Amino acid sequence: MDSGALLPPGEPSTTSKPGGRGGWPAALFLIAVEFVERVGFYGVQGNLIMYLTGPLGLSTAAAAAGVNAWAGTASMLPLLGALAADSWIGRYRAIVAAGVLYLVVGW
Repeated sequence: MDSGALLPPGEPSTTSKPGGRGGWPAALFLIAVEFVERVGFYGVQGNLIMYLTGPLGLSTAAAAAGVNAWAGTASMLPLLGALAADSWIGRYRAIVAAGVLYLVVGW
């Protein structure tokens, strides 16, 4: 690597790899998952303000502060999870731990 390039010279990966992994099917799957996640996030965010001001009886300012705290936490937790997965836990164990946590908290 005398040229200072980060990657060795070779063919660019523009099609799916043998075995059906990667490529456009994987990219379309990621785009679909991200779309569904965003719809869920904004759906909860919109309903949360109504719930906090309605049945819980919070003022609009207190409800807005709560929703902002929830949105900020939901935005920052993936960074904490990525740091933990990359530094200590490992990719697969992090996925299993998050799945178990989701099942325990969701019930």
